[in-house]
Amino acid sequence: HVLDLCAAPGSKTTQILEQISQIPPGQSEPTGLVVANDADTRRAHMLVHQCKRINSPSLLVTTHLGQEFPQPPSSRNDGLGNEGTYDRVLCDVPCTGDGTIRKNPMIFKSWNANSQNNIHSLQVAIAMRGVRVCKVGGLVCYSTCSMSPMENESSVCDIMRKCGEGA
Repeated sequence: HVLDLCAAPGSKTTQILEQISQIPPGQSEPTGLVVANDADTRRAHMLVHQCKRINSPSLLVTTHLGQEFPQPPSSRNDGLGNEGTYDRVLCDVPCTGDGTIRKNPMIFKSWNANSQNNIHSLQVAIAMRGVRVCKVGGLVCYSTCSMSPMENESSVCDIMRKCGEGA
């Protein structure tokens, strides 16, 4: 089970879905599931359109704030510290997008240092939610399309600090 917390427009989601949708030998349908989430309903609609070309029964699209994504009741903390539901979680968080400046030079005109400071706490909150809904021993992938250390290394350091040793 894979959760893509900030899935739209869907290019990474479709790549994951292509892998999950492969039918294992001896099975009649895929055994995996991709939950693709985006907080914005219009962007989620774009995501559905993008994923339609794969035509997989293994896709569920949701619209929740990534930092508040719900944990299914059947998998909430069992008292042993096992809280997660998903084997893999992708947190391709909202960012300033300064890494795409070559494709979109207009970003440079609107970029300022405060924008990376303002988005940092949201990025960490989304990633921390991803950590909480991931199974113990699962993998969480954090990514941005930014070159800013504040949005990348600093966010990862904050996440690691909040998770403690062994993260």
